[in-house]
Amino acid sequence: MFLLINANWAAFYPLVPAVVMLLTALRWPRAGLRWFCAAERAIARLAQRRGLALVVVGLVALLLSATMLLIRKPYPVVHDEFSYLLASDTFAHGRLTNPAHPLWMHLESYHIIQQPTYASKYPPAQGLILAVGQLLTGYPIVGIWLSTMLACAAVCRMLQAWLPLRWALAGGLLLAFHPMVLEWGQNYWGGTLAMGGGALVLGAFRRMMDELRARAGWLLGIGLAVLTNTRPFEGAVLGSIVLAFLLGRMLKKDAPRWRAWLKCLVVPVLLVLLPTVAAMAYYNLCVTGNPLRMPYMIHEESYAVAPPFIWQRQYPEPAYRHPEMRGLFVDSALVPYQVQRTLSGFFIAN
Repeated sequence: MFLLINANWAAFYPLVPAVVMLLTALRWPRAGLRWFCAAERAIARLAQRRGLALVVVGLVALLLSATMLLIRKPYPVVHDEFSYLLASDTFAHGRLTNPAHPLWMHLESYHIIQQPTYASKYPPAQGLILAVGQLLTGYPIVGIWLSTMLACAAVCRMLQAWLPLRWALAGGLLLAFHPMVLEWGQNYWGGTLAMGGGALVLGAFRRMMDELRARAGWLLGIGLAVLTNTRPFEGAVLGSIVLAFLLGRMLKKDAPRWRAWLKCLVVPVLLVLLPTVAAMAYYNLCVTGNPLRMPYMIHEESYAVAPPFIWQRQYPEPAYRHPEMRGLFVDSALVPYQVQRTLSGFFIAN
């Protein structure tokens, strides 16, 4: 696990144990047969108890995230982490945003807006889970550990809808041990919240394609709400695809009656998403002064030159007050955008 200190090698971590196990199996095919058979029977029995399996996966993920503290202390390093920690500290002190500093021109930083208020540019979910850890223990990283626990359990529950139960449990446990998930559990910008939200959506979708269940409708709405406040664009794409398939299922001749769809899908999703949208609008109003303008939009208009999508035109270069800000948004971010605008550059970069 000490290799996790260097994130550049993260893609190769799973290959090491895989190669070792393959060579061992080829050389000693019956080595440890008794223990493997016993472990397989234990996993099969545990997998039949769906709720307990979720608890075990979540606790394993939590334990692994916490014990990694002995190997690598979670100091913020990436620019985004400081932005999320600003959001965490803001929420932990009972505020949605902070007043603009009178000398804000001298305090500009990456991924943070200074006007009309002082706040993180990112959607609030990551900052909220960090604030939970900060309020409970004084350490924001504990919130990340909790989100990792919930995300791994959510993925296991999703797999229970798509795969045999024993494979779902094995998948959840393997995810908890995955190097990328372990890395996410030790920094402040990880994607466990979005992973958990996507898992809730896909798990509920699979169950509703088989049988209408109100619980699945509620979980679908919760998953969409989490994605909306972590990865809005990706969440909108996934949500549109899922809802399109469910609409197609509704229009089939053998589909349940409309009343059942309203009770199990439409009403639960709306009861979750409508308050979520209202809360997001209020948050935007407090931070940007406009319920329809996200802090991310203010940040991009203030600093960005390269747009988020390659089919968009390059933004005019703003008047930067600090060379460090220009170095990130022009010297670093603009070159990849220009390269990917060409056909050859797009395939090389991706």
